[in-house]
Amino acid sequence: MGSSIYTEIILELYKNPLNKGRIEGADIEASGGNPTCGDQVTFTLKVKSGIIEDIKFHGSGCAISVAAESLLGEMVKGRKIQEAKKITDKELFAELGNIIQTRGKCALLGLMVLKIGLEEYEKNSEKRTVVKGIVV
Repeated sequence: MGSSIYTEIILELYKNPLNKGRIEGADIEASGGNPTCGDQVTFTLKVKSGIIEDIKFHGSGCAISVAAESLLGEMVKGRKIQEAKKITDKELFAELGNIIQTRGKCALLGLMVLKIGLEEYEKNSEKRTVVKGIVV
């Protein structure tokens, strides 16, 4: 696909993001931001038997950040925590069309916040976990 198609996908996900919102009674809540550009994100997740049943995000950010967070939800929903933690920068960039590597921190904010939230949840013996103030 050409880069213009990926640009359209990013803009569409920015305007109409997937998985946007909050989950009441979430098992995991992880928040973080990038002070350089001002992007902020909070993920809330429902987990059952080590599987991510649902994920939502909210916050503010540029088109690339919001598109990446939107796609991350699709990438991890229904997967085991261990699988979700293995998602790489390259996999996310591929989903976004590899056109945004110059804006890597914007694209990777959500991935880093999500992974830290998942790791803390596991360390906390899979009990409700809230992680705030992650700086990327």
